[in-house]
Amino acid sequence: MKKFLLFVAVFLLFQQWPTIKDVLYPPKDYSYLPATYVTMYSTEWCGYCAKMRAFMARRNIAYDDLDIEKSAQAKRSFEALGGRGVPLLVVNKHVIRSYNPDLVLKYLDAIPAKSADIN
Repeated sequence: MKKFLLFVAVFLLFQQWPTIKDVLYPPKDYSYLPATYVTMYSTEWCGYCAKMRAFMARRNIAYDDLDIEKSAQAKRSFEALGGRGVPLLVVNKHVIRSYNPDLVLKYLDAIPAKSADIN
């Protein structure tokens, strides 16, 4: 029984690690950046789009969320970027395909603080 409880505890810890990590090491706040630096092409039903929205909300990342099923203009822009799947993000003029939070942070961290204040 003790082994089972230990297994359950480790499993729950593993499942909730991103939340625990955010509590132990608070994420950087990107609220100083305007939404013009991040655009996300998404759909309402996409699970990875929802994960990306939650990720950006935890870090106060402002972004434009364009639903490719509700906007013909968003669909055309998505296709012009070579979009085949969602989420597709444009972060500081770099295209990111699929859920890749580390790459999002890499491109956001590359923005000089002075240029973020100007825009």
